[in-house]
Amino acid sequence: MDLSALLLEHARQCERAGQPAKAEFLYRQALGQFPDMAEAAHRLGIILCGSGRTEEGIAWLQRASALAPDDEVLWRDLGAALGNSGRTEEAAGAFHRAVTIRPVCPDAWTNLGIVLARLDRREDAIAAFRAAAALAPADSSVHCRLGRAFEEAGQFEDAVEAFLRAVTLDPKFAQAHDDLGTALRGAGRPAEAEAAHRLAIALDPDFAAAHMNLGLTLYALHRMEEAVETSRRAIALDPEHADNYNNLGAALYALGRNGEAAAALEHALARRPGHPGIHLNYAMALLRLGRMREGWAEFEWRRRTEAYTSCQNLPCAEWRGEPLRGRTIVLHGEQGLGDSLHFVRYAPLVAARGGRVVALTAPPLVRLLATVPGVTTVVSALPYPSESDIHLPLMSLPHVFGTELDTIPVDIPYVFPDPAEVEAWGGRLAGLPGLKVGLVWAGGFRPHEPLANSRSLGPDGFAALAAIPGISLVSLQKGSSAEQAKAPTAGLRLVDWMDEMADFADTAALVANLDLVISVDTSVAHLAGAMGKPVWILLRFDGCWRWLENCGDSPWYPTARLFRQPAPGQWEPVLLTVADALRRLAGE
Repeated sequence: MDLSALLLEHARQCERAGQPAKAEFLYRQALGQFPDMAEAAHRLGIILCGSGRTEEGIAWLQRASALAPDDEVLWRDLGAALGNSGRTEEAAGAFHRAVTIRPVCPDAWTNLGIVLARLDRREDAIAAFRAAAALAPADSSVHCRLGRAFEEAGQFEDAVEAFLRAVTLDPKFAQAHDDLGTALRGAGRPAEAEAAHRLAIALDPDFAAAHMNLGLTLYALHRMEEAVETSRRAIALDPEHADNYNNLGAALYALGRNGEAAAALEHALARRPGHPGIHLNYAMALLRLGRMREGWAEFEWRRRTEAYTSCQNLPCAEWRGEPLRGRTIVLHGEQGLGDSLHFVRYAPLVAARGGRVVALTAPPLVRLLATVPGVTTVVSALPYPSESDIHLPLMSLPHVFGTELDTIPVDIPYVFPDPAEVEAWGGRLAGLPGLKVGLVWAGGFRPHEPLANSRSLGPDGFAALAAIPGISLVSLQKGSSAEQAKAPTAGLRLVDWMDEMADFADTAALVANLDLVISVDTSVAHLAGAMGKPVWILLRFDGCWRWLENCGDSPWYPTARLFRQPAPGQWEPVLLTVADALRRLAGE
């Protein structure tokens, strides 16, 4: 055996004996005499990376890869070292080289998939994990990785299939059952998700993440008390995980236990202070509690969440409340049409700072928002205009103005229907007897906000109102739910002209001729409130933060009266109270 082989064998023996420092010395000695010894460079790189000298170790691994470019194991080790040091793009290149050299190695494909997932190259990651699963079909962990890649890509049914394969291969794999539950929840199958999470917990009672995910699933099932209990168990098992406190806060908020929710969310923020979603949940709890100034500041974090949509690419600066001195400011809508109607009330205050106000909004609001005092121009699309100097989302205006409960702008009305259209509708409604009452029973469907969809009911719930003498019911329902007005339940007589409504200005002209609007929490409720019309707003138990807590009226809309569910899902008591109030009103 020649000297190079002797040195190499001696170094290997030291490594196997758990003497890395001695092995390092021998590998360096070998490389000093035989600089082209690829295996010595490879092993030296491994030892250096293992002892925390990562960059030096990577350099030796790269040198080894140049000396032995067809060594698949070497490329895998280099990829792992690069990945651990945050050099993910280079790691992907190294693992890709490994699978090119030896495409039948499932570990290499798995490692490639992991770094591709980190790079958000989701389809490429799925392809890599598919290859690994095909080569190692009995490896449940590979199927789990494939499932997570599908989940990241939003392909939840594919993820479910992959996780089902994993739990079939290893029925006692608690992590796989928990992952299956998460995928089932994403696929809109929360009842099945609950069963999967509970099985994971049965297999591992101290599995904190499974308790956390079960809490999320119970939340999706609207079983808030159980979600609270489960989230507390997750906290007991993992008291430093911010998401556990966030989930607890969300469930408490849904139960109307707002002070407790705020406290839980403060714990979450102490552990993860830069998380936008936690800040947003905290903002809603504060605003519902009436802690306005703090709440608006926290509410600004909504703009860092993935769900936020607004004109984030406007080239001009944001307004901070300073004097405008003739500059043009674009106030742009976000979220729903009701939010734009709610917060456009600030336009006169903005104009008073000396600027030219342009409202950028959705097409159905263009004509109506043009009537708001202080608004110079209304547009519905970008780019507008190149001479814009500054901008701000409408829902950031309360923060800029430091709004408190006693400083909410209530110069109402602040939207005005066309007088000629009002007169025309007046003629058509003149033939309806008694009080003219507009009805809205459903808001727009929000696929990513299942709780928000519980704000809606059907027109049949209003059937009792039709039996009250001295009223005429007029549909104000738009969208897919408007079809329900075409064939109402027996006894419910609805006058329905909504097919003639092209935009909110049309609806406003009709509303101007009504005596009362009764609406779930949707844009027409804001329209009526902004017009100063009497409006009764029906609120789900876990209603929006803007309606505060335990209030029968609203500081935002002086003509509004709030009717709240006494418990989640209970519309019947609300409708009975509304019918009684309407009966008294009609009898006056």
